[in-house]
Amino acid sequence: MKQQYTRRGALKLLGLGAVVAASFCLAGCGSSGDGIKSASEPVPASQAFSQKSVWMVYDGDDQIGKDEAIKRILAFDGNGNVTVYQCDDATFADLNGLSDEEIIDFAKQQDKAVFDAAKQSAIDSTAEAIEAWQRCYDTMKAEADAGTYDSVNEYGEYGIDAVPEEYRAEVIEQFQTTLENTKNTLDTANEGQAFNKATEYREPQPQPYTLALETDDSGNVAASEEIRFAEPRFSFYEASIDDASDLESPETRFRVLNSGGWQSNVKIPESAFAADEGAVELYSPAYSTTQTVYDTTFGGYSGLATVVNEGHAGFTWDTPDTEGIEVD
Repeated sequence: MKQQYTRRGALKLLGLGAVVAASFCLAGCGSSGDGIKSASEPVPASQAFSQKSVWMVYDGDDQIGKDEAIKRILAFDGNGNVTVYQCDDATFADLNGLSDEEIIDFAKQQDKAVFDAAKQSAIDSTAEAIEAWQRCYDTMKAEADAGTYDSVNEYGEYGIDAVPEEYRAEVIEQFQTTLENTKNTLDTANEGQAFNKATEYREPQPQPYTLALETDDSGNVAASEEIRFAEPRFSFYEASIDDASDLESPETRFRVLNSGGWQSNVKIPESAFAADEGAVELYSPAYSTTQTVYDTTFGGYSGLATVVNEGHAGFTWDTPDTEGIEVD
């Protein structure tokens, strides 16, 4: 049976020989001295990211194109740090003709748009849940105060009068517990909503990054390399309910709440600005990923690109003896 490879898988198979070829070129070829945008020989990752530059993260299985989505924009400061901006519907077409400084300004706008959308989504969802829980609580509290417990339907009819005398105390206690649980959830949701509304946007800050290289069985040749960094995300309190109509109906309200419909496992975040461990694998060390979109040429690794000049020699992996990177 013929084995099928994805584009990414095929690039990884080509990687070993490409690194060897690139290492010879780096040793024997001259450099233009114009930095990574005008390199006349393949630029190793450690050199590329150690310079002040801007890179775009996209789907490594796709070719760069005007409609290709940009997931994040990485701004390297030349001092071992990277600032990671989240993107909202950005494409390579949006970057046509922009300088690095203008791309960073664009990235800041994108990051703010992602924040605003996440905040509004959390506020809207939580508001819907609060409204439903508040209606339930108000209705059931009025029933408890009146002593009618109209939402109870334990014996085929609604209200406490339908419950046999010997079971009424137990049913009332159950009703009061459900009412208290609903109130606690409602209080937490209101507190979480206050957290959402009070949170203001702040720009991401530079964070250190790490280059990690794996070698082949000999331990002397690079087999893969990736760049690791803290990947920011926005974290809000977002309560939700599956079907508000079940809580609005007097025929289902108590049953749903009593079976846990008041529950919300959502916690109020300590901060709206969180981060996960992120990484981008640097595929295709010598495979040409250079692509011109309108008037701007991009080059880099599959899934990670920067603006370059025409005729750029490309980018490659580091070698195992490169200083300042993690090996195996």
